[in-house]
Amino acid sequence: MAINIVDVEEVLRQQPHPLTLMSLEALNPAREPYRAILLQPSGMVEANDVRVGHADAAVGHALCRGFLSAAAKSHSDLAVAPEYCVPWSVVEEIVAGDYRPPQGAIWVLGCESISPVDFQSLAQQYNAAGECVFHHEPLDARQAAQRRYLDPLLYIFWAQNQDGQPVLCLLAQLKTVACRDYRDVEQTSLCLGKTVYAFNRGINSMSLVSIICSDAFDFTEHIDEIHTNCLLIHIQLNPKPAHTDYAAYRTRLCSVGTNSHVELLCLNWARNIKEVKSGGKYADWNNVAGSAWYAPPIKFSADDGIIDSLHRKGLYYCLLAQRWHSFFLNYEGQIIQLQKQKLLFPGEQALAPKNFVAVEERWSWREDNYSWQSGAVADDGFSGALAEYQAIAQHLRQASLESPLAVERAIEILMGPRGTPATWYTVKELDAVHLDKDEESIRRVTVHQDADLTRPGSSYRLQRLQRAHDAIGLAHNDVPWPPSVRDLADGFKFSWKRNSPHHNVETNAGVRGPATLVYLSDQANNLAVEAMHQKLRTAITNQVINEACAAGKSAEELSDIIVRAQDRLCVVFRRNNRFGARGPEGMNLIDVPASASPVDFSEDRS
Repeated sequence: MAINIVDVEEVLRQQPHPLTLMSLEALNPAREPYRAILLQPSGMVEANDVRVGHADAAVGHALCRGFLSAAAKSHSDLAVAPEYCVPWSVVEEIVAGDYRPPQGAIWVLGCESISPVDFQSLAQQYNAAGECVFHHEPLDARQAAQRRYLDPLLYIFWAQNQDGQPVLCLLAQLKTVACRDYRDVEQTSLCLGKTVYAFNRGINSMSLVSIICSDAFDFTEHIDEIHTNCLLIHIQLNPKPAHTDYAAYRTRLCSVGTNSHVELLCLNWARNIKEVKSGGKYADWNNVAGSAWYAPPIKFSADDGIIDSLHRKGLYYCLLAQRWHSFFLNYEGQIIQLQKQKLLFPGEQALAPKNFVAVEERWSWREDNYSWQSGAVADDGFSGALAEYQAIAQHLRQASLESPLAVERAIEILMGPRGTPATWYTVKELDAVHLDKDEESIRRVTVHQDADLTRPGSSYRLQRLQRAHDAIGLAHNDVPWPPSVRDLADGFKFSWKRNSPHHNVETNAGVRGPATLVYLSDQANNLAVEAMHQKLRTAITNQVINEACAAGKSAEELSDIIVRAQDRLCVVFRRNNRFGARGPEGMNLIDVPASASPVDFSEDRS
């Protein structure tokens, strides 16, 4: 079924009493940021051929009422709840005036399923009462008679009548494509719509467009039409949000929108949702959340300080499709309140701040009293992941508190960095920061939200932690350490600092300064070992040359500095159950077994 994109302003003009859309602050092209508040619910769901929504009606009502009350009290300009989330009992309270969006705000609410008959009856009731205007596209008569429920996204916002008086508007957008699941529940039960609404489209205007979960299947062809100057919102109740069918439109967006003013917000339910079954049983989805805010390259400066600060507050930075910025929400159930930079504003865009987003507040759900608790601390899962790697747990946990990115870089060197020699440590070149291409799963070891080894990001992270754990054990094995790094045999810890970007370990003695350790384990032949050594040797050499020249060092001093800088580099590997090491020139121990004595044909630099 083809999707029709319809302008909201035209819908309002065609009402029996024509209306005008009030200016939406989130779409106001001004330098001032706006406030967004997002709900990522956790818990039990009911999903069958009768209804989809919260399994416990009381919990669902309290959870969503608390969220929207917070949105109203905080004067948030944009509030978003995911698919099949908001009970209609909460909508009734909004219409009754218990809490409403401030004028200029817009609420984008994925509502629980509702039967076609009840939906049409509710629309008639609200319109007759005069408390609001409720609009939806006409239902397909055949589907309405044969199908059990609809999946509505409800926009709630303010318009003005011809007398300039505010009018509360409820605009329902219906899911246009049924999802594909092994039971074909939506295929047989869902009454579909065919309209997607667009707010504020026009030349030099910011628009807002939303899609519902599997609408993504048919939306790729519309990306070219809507992506310019657009905030696109994708709400979901989806156990596999990164599946290729759901991600196809994102691939197209990254292709055509790289140089555009466009952002994408994907909002799903929290991880580990449980689905109730008959007989008091339930199925564990074992799902990730996957909620994230995406932006093209020009929208964020990838500053270390901002990335680390966001991390501590539950927003984790990654890169999608090589260049697009992705800010993933902590996978736990939460409300998160954000300060968001505007999509665009007049004036010189090159002078626009590139901070993109800041976390203002987080709430966690308290099951004991059905309420949200503010000040929630985000657990990135790293500490828990380290529990099985005691040799590295304490110092990596402490290092992560200081800078999660520093931990990623220290382990990146250990694995053998893949970026260019001089700049491999920049955020855009860090292999761990890039989402896995097959499933868009997070690979950063400091963001351990998902431990399922069937997902590529999980296996990637655990491989790195295991390598780091094994590397620490090298100090207790028969490694033929070159003399210049023989202090590593006395023990070391991982460390990365901006002023010494190509070093990743500090010795326990701490006398000779930091060193560079690459551990290739059993996975490299001589060519690979040599290539990695030369790559880091080039990086270290170029760095010290630049520093020495800037300090005005003489040629003789420069030569000595280069030699000594290279001394602190070692590539260790294992072959035939014996360790080997590639050290500085003249200390090549690749073919020397651990029982042999190293021979140094140059000066004694031990």
